[in-house]
Amino acid sequence: MYDLIINNAHIIDGTGKSSFTGNLAVDDGIVVNRGKKDLGEAKQVINAKGLTLIPGLIDSHTHYDAQLTWDSWASPSPLLGVTTVLIGNCGFTIAPCKEGDRDLTIKNLTNVEGMSLAALREGINWEFETFSEYMEFLEKRGVGPNVAAYIGHSSIRVYVMGKDALKREASEEEIIEMTQIIRDAMKNGAIGFATSTVEGHNGENGVPMPSR
Repeated sequence: MYDLIINNAHIIDGTGKSSFTGNLAVDDGIVVNRGKKDLGEAKQVINAKGLTLIPGLIDSHTHYDAQLTWDSWASPSPLLGVTTVLIGNCGFTIAPCKEGDRDLTIKNLTNVEGMSLAALREGINWEFETFSEYMEFLEKRGVGPNVAAYIGHSSIRVYVMGKDALKREASEEEIIEMTQIIRDAMKNGAIGFATSTVEGHNGENGVPMPSR
């Protein structure tokens, strides 16, 4: 007996093959059988007649870093078929972030990504400072979709240089410190390092983001 059978679905399997109407069986969270014939019995059976069944979509460019601290489902992405989100894009993240730099960070996000300043100030749950603490927070709190996170260049520069990150180049000592932060982040779940040099990426008062 399967855990789940979905019957009569319009199935698009993501391989490029033609779609078909059929049935699909799931055991322990894994698709184990499919076809046009009766697949047998299951603990749960769903009649998906008139509906389309596809693999979960991966949204490779999101800025859910802040929203995930108050909305574990990354709304509305799952309603659109997204099951995996990549956060931290462009280097605009909220971790690492020291307490004294929080307002600077969210003001930059307000401008560069058009986010609501009021929502960020009220919504972000700052139970973290470092990147690893942020990842631990998300895991402990729980998330709906799968989440993969980049470690962000602008956030690293602000973490090491404070407001000077918007004004000058980093010293050799500061670069060494940033490098270690990246190493630690990669050891603690980051899937990569994200940055941006796009001319339109400006923070508060039109000042270029630190990564620029």
